[in-house]
Amino acid sequence: MIVPMLSKATENLPGGKDYLYEIKLDGQRTIAEVSKKGLLLYTRNLQIVTDKYPELSALPGCLKKKNAIIDGEIVALKNGIPSFELLQQRMSLHDLRMLRNLIHSVPVLYYAFDILQIDGRSLLKTPLIERKEILKATLKTSDTIKILPFFESKQATVDKARAFGYEGVVAKKRESPYYPGQRTDSWMKQKFQLVESFVIGGWLEGARSHGFGSLLIGRYSDKKLLYNGRVGTGFDEPCISSLMKLFAQHSTDASPFSPRPSLPKGVHWLKPKLIADVKFKEWTHARILRAPVFLGLRPDLTPKEITDQP
Repeated sequence: MIVPMLSKATENLPGGKDYLYEIKLDGQRTIAEVSKKGLLLYTRNLQIVTDKYPELSALPGCLKKKNAIIDGEIVALKNGIPSFELLQQRMSLHDLRMLRNLIHSVPVLYYAFDILQIDGRSLLKTPLIERKEILKATLKTSDTIKILPFFESKQATVDKARAFGYEGVVAKKRESPYYPGQRTDSWMKQKFQLVESFVIGGWLEGARSHGFGSLLIGRYSDKKLLYNGRVGTGFDEPCISSLMKLFAQHSTDASPFSPRPSLPKGVHWLKPKLIADVKFKEWTHARILRAPVFLGLRPDLTPKEITDQP
């Protein structure tokens, strides 16, 4: 298995002929390995998800080679735009007996944007632009398998992404090799919406007798989980019920935050195991979120990844 290469966050993408540009897709980063054993799909924390996405079984048939390792993103579209909130229904599915209905109500696509190995030959040291050419020559598209296009103009890509409501844009050095599991300056991302992942460290009681009022969230810095505020919106009743079942599995008497935040009565601490995506308006000077909204859980991430590092 190959751990995916990561991108660094920036507020202003680099420009020039040394870079190419891609739309940042709001989905589940997924490596696809095709071999004589068949298709294997796994996430950035090496969680195998092949069974959750049976419609992507067409991928081996789209390859012109017998073996390959491809990097890409699984997305669910809403009005033609990737919707992570919609994809959550597939990502959080544990009972595969419910899959048949979801395949029709929440279909997914796989957008390939890199190729890391072909017929046993590693392409990790091959320049990105050459890997792109190999990917295009190797992979045929289908209804569920696509190749993510790239563009030469920074400004045109940013303008298009903003206009259509995409999550952001990624700038990649054309001659860069592939660095598994590393976050380097070779790939830089600019997000247009403030959406980040946070560790859930507890919950506060609220008006609901059977649920919670808000979640207590934070991110790691120097191995300490720092408190970043409460999230009290973005939940419906099925979501609350599902989360409460998970909370029962991770309950603890000790606060996972350091320092321990000052909170009203009705606090319930959780072991820092669950991760949520949250959209918000801005950060305060005290590193607390303003107007946060819960989007969904991120089972494809690990708590160690949720840091204040770019």
